[in-house]
Amino acid sequence: MQTFAELLTAYMARTGIGDAELARRIPVSRPTLLRWKEGVTARPRYREDVMRCAELLRLTDEERDELLLAAGFSPETVAAQTAQTSEVVDQTPPVSVPEFRPIRRGFPKVWLAVALVGVIAVGASVLWFLFGESTDYPAAVEGESLVVLAPFVNYTAGGQGFNIVGRLQDAIDDEVRDAGLSSIRTVEWPEEVDGESAAEDAIRRSSAALVIWGEYDSGRVIARFTAPSSRTAPRAQQVVDIASSPVELPTTINIGLTNEVRYVALVTLGQLYLEQDEFDRAKTVLIRAFDSPPPEEAALTNLRFLLGRAYLGGELVDLDEAVWLFTQVLASESQSVEALNSRGLAYLDRGRAGDLDLAVTDLTRAATIRPERSAIHLNLAVAYMERGAPGDTDRALTSLSEALSLQPDYAGAYVNRAGVYIARGAPGDIDMAFDDLAEALELEPGMASAYLNRGNAYLARGAAGDMGLAIGEFSRSIELSPDLAVAYFNRGLVHSERGDLNASLVDLRNAQELSPNDSTYNSILCWQLAVAGIPQEALPYCELAVASDPEGIARDSRGLANALTGRTEQAIADFEAFQALVDSSPKQGCGARYGNSRESWVEELKAGDHPFDSTTLYELRARPILPGGDPC
Repeated sequence: MQTFAELLTAYMARTGIGDAELARRIPVSRPTLLRWKEGVTARPRYREDVMRCAELLRLTDEERDELLLAAGFSPETVAAQTAQTSEVVDQTPPVSVPEFRPIRRGFPKVWLAVALVGVIAVGASVLWFLFGESTDYPAAVEGESLVVLAPFVNYTAGGQGFNIVGRLQDAIDDEVRDAGLSSIRTVEWPEEVDGESAAEDAIRRSSAALVIWGEYDSGRVIARFTAPSSRTAPRAQQVVDIASSPVELPTTINIGLTNEVRYVALVTLGQLYLEQDEFDRAKTVLIRAFDSPPPEEAALTNLRFLLGRAYLGGELVDLDEAVWLFTQVLASESQSVEALNSRGLAYLDRGRAGDLDLAVTDLTRAATIRPERSAIHLNLAVAYMERGAPGDTDRALTSLSEALSLQPDYAGAYVNRAGVYIARGAPGDIDMAFDDLAEALELEPGMASAYLNRGNAYLARGAAGDMGLAIGEFSRSIELSPDLAVAYFNRGLVHSERGDLNASLVDLRNAQELSPNDSTYNSILCWQLAVAGIPQEALPYCELAVASDPEGIARDSRGLANALTGRTEQAIADFEAFQALVDSSPKQGCGARYGNSRESWVEELKAGDHPFDSTTLYELRARPILPGGDPC
């Protein structure tokens, strides 16, 4: 039997579709598609990607099934037979109460709910009689994402009940199966959930990734989603650990029970992908949900919010699209703290002229609406630090202290406050930074970002041996979190400071590979390769950086690479563009650091001279950038 790589390559050659086009239309990244074709990745992770390939390559049914088998999935003919059987079941007469087999805590068995499709009469009084006070609640086992579906509150006249949960569960299970996901399980909850607090209690009891609950009457069904409370996730900056809150936006979807349960299933799957940071998979599913969304504004608002979150991450990140979607949400829900918080983070990541002011505005507004949310105060502190206007360091400290007054065990806030102390550098600040980092590590001993900022603290202190201690802290951070790109980046800069360009380039390449769309990583790798005497190899990274940040510091890096490869006119244009950024920067010290040197380089290049000898290049090697230390 031919491998998936062999079949895919042959079918692509027959159809004539190119790598970039097929990758864009699946959608996956082009490097991912190339790994499939070359056999580096034996098979795709998701069945839906194989099905999409078959559709785009215009395969026959037999060819499609052969491709599915080669990828390790069951052929579509089997799925079709299963679906046909399901349709027959759907036509069976109504029966009484569905069987319920709860998982008892401590027993890691997979529970298969018997969810009979159709309208099944159920009364709330019967549920209470069955479960009562001694109910054993379903709970997630290690390595799975649990979706809890609670019986919907029944407001129909006369108390007539319907098995809405069964219908939704079948639709969700179908989507999960088609996606080839074995780590997602759906269960019915033994009692009604009548509000957010009850939904949050269900999450605590079950460790669920998502709770679906709602209500219905004779005219409509309203489904709501509740995800776990706010979490924090490291950010690719020196001030790390920005909170990225799951959905807390009241997610109200008015659905027709018969026609739109699939829509709810797709939205559910999209949220699960988001909770697992599978942003590109979430995009694919949520875009499919847009094909036939319910007409109610609340449903569209929720879908836009979720898709906006999906565009914040992944290989197919699109911050412009994310900002636009969150703006649409706020047009309908002007007080949505989640949308304000998410749009603020999107502005921070995009970083165009004026974006940092917009981020501060959104996050300040979110903190005003929900002052009890410690994560928003943390995000606002990061926005102040990235903006770097006069007084922003003290404002960041105030925000972080507020976060800690609200949540004294917030390890991420201690890590970030340590970063602000490092950036401010007033007498005693480094000692306070070390104190905060010790507090964070006492709360979370394996917190990679705490070791990361402790490395920064050693660099800021600058005592004898501190540079070696910093490398040790960054290495410990990498051991704890091998995917933390910023730890490789920081360690690479310290190697560079010590003059070891080879070790520096290894780490800078690792950082770029982990975050291939990060303009800073691409820009610094471009610069360092040019400094190391291989500017031709630098240019692809320069172009990636400039594509993400067309008017930013990436132009400086590309200018150096262009100058060293003899592209004098392009180098002059890049240096002049960077000089314009320097001249307009609100940050103190930007012009002093960069302005004079770039002006002289442009003058020498225009005169036909070459301003970069080996000594100059060595002095230009990349150096560590402490929190708040970039003068532009």
